[in-house]
Amino acid sequence: MGLILVLTLALAQEKAVTTTKEKEATVRVAVSGETELDYVWRRKEITAFTGGISGTSTPGNSESENTFEGFAAVRLDVDLSDQIFAVAEIGTKRVDGGAINFFGQGSALPIKLREAHVLKKELLMPELSLQLGITTWNFDLRGKGESMAFDVRRSQSFVRNVNPASDGPGSLAFRASDPEEFEPVGFWLRFARDRFSVDLVALPAVLEGGSPTNDESLYAIDLLYTMDAKGSRFGIILAATNDPGGSSTIFTYGGGVDWRGVESLDAYVEFYFQNGRNSAVAPIKVGGYAVQVGAEYTFSGSLKPWVGVNLTNFSGDGGNNGKSSAFCSYENISDLMILEDMYLGFDWDSNYRAIKISGGIALTVVSEADLKISAIVGITRTAEPVRFAFETTRKLGNEIDLHVDWAMSPQMVLGLGVGFLFGSEVLENSMGGPGAPDADNQTLLFTLGTTLRF
Repeated sequence: MGLILVLTLALAQEKAVTTTKEKEATVRVAVSGETELDYVWRRKEITAFTGGISGTSTPGNSESENTFEGFAAVRLDVDLSDQIFAVAEIGTKRVDGGAINFFGQGSALPIKLREAHVLKKELLMPELSLQLGITTWNFDLRGKGESMAFDVRRSQSFVRNVNPASDGPGSLAFRASDPEEFEPVGFWLRFARDRFSVDLVALPAVLEGGSPTNDESLYAIDLLYTMDAKGSRFGIILAATNDPGGSSTIFTYGGGVDWRGVESLDAYVEFYFQNGRNSAVAPIKVGGYAVQVGAEYTFSGSLKPWVGVNLTNFSGDGGNNGKSSAFCSYENISDLMILEDMYLGFDWDSNYRAIKISGGIALTVVSEADLKISAIVGITRTAEPVRFAFETTRKLGNEIDLHVDWAMSPQMVLGLGVGFLFGSEVLENSMGGPGAPDADNQTLLFTLGTTLRF
């Protein structure tokens, strides 16, 4: 806390943060930070499904909840001589250990290490760089900040979807009540020249379990190639994930194309396949797949209107056949607030099919295009049937979301979001079925908050 106070005072006095004269190799120290504070209201169907803030809310014993959630962080970026750079970030976490952190518990949230790594550029040759520590690597083909398969720092355990039997209340509740942000430790070696880059990633401690057989680890190699001056990209990846439980290895291979060859059009396709085995309980074969296809088009005009369409499919497990066909990943897609968002809703990322239609405009309030309004409609179902005591169904429901974001300054954004899920037999049956206390096939979510970067 003393470090935070010193840095804050230095910023308030508009003075540079310096080191001692003996450390002449330290060229520059930059201090920045970020705070995120959201008011979130979840109707009781969501809290029953996710466990709520207490972690114990269950069907027949749940209430609607309103909480204040978010995080605060301070970051140091240090530039050293000889093309060496270091980063350290400390602060609170929005989710941790499978639970949502919220303010107002009588004491401040614990301060933790959020990020720490060292980067060496021009390692042996100008094109080669090496990052050591809590790595920031992900496989984000479109460069939109979301990954369909690999974003380790904003996801949960890779094997949480492994299930040799078909989905039911137990497996669904486990997935929806496990929000997590990992600090994967290892190295990231990158060779980048002109239009292409190759990454070699070794993360032996995605999740530290003591013995190497109890660790969750990831090893990957990927290639990204920029095809034209408009930013069209092609990418492929091969990854191996070792999971706690001894001989448990899952191979993932795939990639995709993000094509921007026509002005104002962004069309993309991604696909991934898996095979391997998991031995957490008993040895089972693993084999899943995922694919998404979509496009976005931006029209001319002062409102900058845009429309988008997306088709997503994550495989699920269809029966008790000793094989898990559910797709496993470190995804962080959050287009739909209730069904897909890890921080707000269910984080549905396996046994899932969705058609998503979206669009938006930008208005001018103070500065140009500072008010963005968007909406999305998601028509969803499960890829394989979900079996409950009295009914088997694929009806996951349809969701309509509205987002309004006002950039009050270049550093501060005020955001509002409303999500409505309806026609969900999966949600209703997971809460005991029609007629059970709290059971309903629809639910509602509301959030209002700010993000500040300094």
